[in-house]
Amino acid sequence: MSHFFTPDDYAIAVAESPIAKYVYTPYVTGAFRKHPVNSVLDLRCSEGFFSRLARAAGAEYVVGVDQCPALLERAIELNASADGGIEFKQADPTSLRLDRSFSAVCAFWLTSRLASLSHLKELAETLAYHTSPGGYSYLLAMDSERHARVQGNPKAPDDCYGKKVDAVANLRDGDPFELTIQVGDTAVHFTDYCWSTDTIVQCLTEAGFANVDVLYPTVSEEGLKAKGSDYWAAYQADPFVVAIEAFLK
Repeated sequence: MSHFFTPDDYAIAVAESPIAKYVYTPYVTGAFRKHPVNSVLDLRCSEGFFSRLARAAGAEYVVGVDQCPALLERAIELNASADGGIEFKQADPTSLRLDRSFSAVCAFWLTSRLASLSHLKELAETLAYHTSPGGYSYLLAMDSERHARVQGNPKAPDDCYGKKVDAVANLRDGDPFELTIQVGDTAVHFTDYCWSTDTIVQCLTEAGFANVDVLYPTVSEEGLKAKGSDYWAAYQADPFVVAIEAFLK
């Protein structure tokens, strides 16, 4: 995995790109409201954006886990300026083992950081290990095949909703690709890895999840008003953000 950004750059990219503000942030907020939770584990929490969303949605106890010291330091600073209630830990989120379970476990954009199928399976097992009976695991990922169609669609805006990739067509499971998240003059670059939705679902099922739902979040009403329907036409025709909800019995 490679990445080139500061914690503040990353915070802007996560929260302020069009796809973030008007697609996946509304989805996450709605998911926490649809299935209220009192405890949340946020795997690969970065600077804590989703951890803070969980806290704002009513979770009494939130744990954010990441490997990057600089991002965790920024997460702690941002949490101190809020209402607290979040504990941050430095650890490998893929192989983590804590001594408790949670009513919701989040792995947002984590699958695309994993370079091998064994790591993807390990993540699925980690999600199942930490999800309480009757609880949920939530994942966000990008459908690279759909993204390729959208990026090649002449109706798509030049910014491709804030997420651009190089040579995304014809990717197979485990193939790397370069992703850029652009917000104004701020750009965050990653080397990500392609995993099909079917492969992710299979790993979750093998890990013990009884029911796995695949959703393609649409644009919020606020986003349609802010940008207009023409701006979103390519995404609405082929939404490429994948939300996966996995339920334990």
